[in-house]
Amino acid sequence: MPIGEATLSVALVRAVLVGLALCWMPIERAGAEPILRPDLSDRVDGREDVTFADLLRLVVPTADGNLTISVREIGSAAVEELEMASAASLRLAAVLVRSGGLERIAVLLDFGSGRDVVGLAVLALFDIAGEPRLLDAANVASGDMTYFLEPARLRVSAGDDLLAIGSTHANSSQSYTTIPLVLLRDDRLELVDTIFVFNERACEYDQTQRVTLDQGTGEPYSDIVATVIVQTKITGEDCGRAEVAEAGSRTITVKYRWDAAAKRYVPESDAFDQLARDNEERF
Repeated sequence: MPIGEATLSVALVRAVLVGLALCWMPIERAGAEPILRPDLSDRVDGREDVTFADLLRLVVPTADGNLTISVREIGSAAVEELEMASAASLRLAAVLVRSGGLERIAVLLDFGSGRDVVGLAVLALFDIAGEPRLLDAANVASGDMTYFLEPARLRVSAGDDLLAIGSTHANSSQSYTTIPLVLLRDDRLELVDTIFVFNERACEYDQTQRVTLDQGTGEPYSDIVATVIVQTKITGEDCGRAEVAEAGSRTITVKYRWDAAAKRYVPESDAFDQLARDNEERF
């Protein structure tokens, strides 16, 4: 996906910092590292002098007026500007990670969706060893709600991690989820691929598509094995249709291998592209 820009109002974030009541989900576990759901006032990784609000200010400095900042997009849909009303349910999540062999923290700031835009969720990578530094940040949203998957982190080399993110939009009978796989390399966020899955409940069937990630072999970066499990269940309802979906389960697997010459991951097949095309026909 081409890299673009999204603008975020500093006035919006200031209002979030001083006035919003934030709702947090319970802590989920991702391998050895938990997905943290902190309050902005919580201390960062045991630091007495650094809070998550301090990290947020490195992404969007609080200031008067209508100042904006630009963030590039990776694995996201283009947005113009987040509306003030859409920030009422700001969600914050964090994962301790490694990049270049060094300890880092990745923070996901999900500002939700604004009017006529799909959403804005900033994935930010920080060095918190000394004075906190923002290393990289990008918009990863393509839906109304963006979150770390479980597990969120996959260790793909001795010094670098991969992050798995989900961004979902749903209506009464369908949900659409884009899953960016983001490599943390040289303190930068690098998009490996986006996987698109689609869940649908119709009168006569209920179909779900679930993603799992595993670490394979390989040096200096291990293979990434991504699997989508498509499961169809029959509801038993008589919907008056001549054709009825068949119950069953199928598995789609794509292995990503590190291309040393190109310095990036390359998929061994286009099976996920075909799945995305098939899903689009069902919208």
